[in-house]
Amino acid sequence: MNIKHALRAGALASALALGMQAMPAQAQTIASKIELLGAPASLEFTGLRMREQNGLLNVQAELTNRDNRQHTAYYRVKWMDETGFQVWDDEPWKPLLVNGEQKLTLQMVSPTTKARDFTIQFSATINKSLSTSDAPLMGH
Repeated sequence: MNIKHALRAGALASALALGMQAMPAQAQTIASKIELLGAPASLEFTGLRMREQNGLLNVQAELTNRDNRQHTAYYRVKWMDETGFQVWDDEPWKPLLVNGEQKLTLQMVSPTTKARDFTIQFSATINKSLSTSDAPLMGH
């Protein structure tokens, strides 16, 4: 973790600790909050917002289909405390049907006030081939 990322994460945690109602959407990068299982061929997260309301985290994630065909995907959220410890059981996978060229906003609310952070796990049914030159590098 670099210093800039650590400072942003610290600022986010401080804002939550102070009970702020709205937090900067990009306090952390979108990529740092999404765990891709595979390399989606046409689906991409293009926006992410988070706020605390009544002690619960509210998350909105914008998913964009860059293809003109319909795609199916699945997602779930891992809810964690400020130290990264998971504070709720794994959620079941939720199915998504994203029409061609559609932007879809996913709405998620933490199931407990102990949640202070999250990771969205995402799996698309159609992925890029790892043999193509535009496949992402593996690892973080």
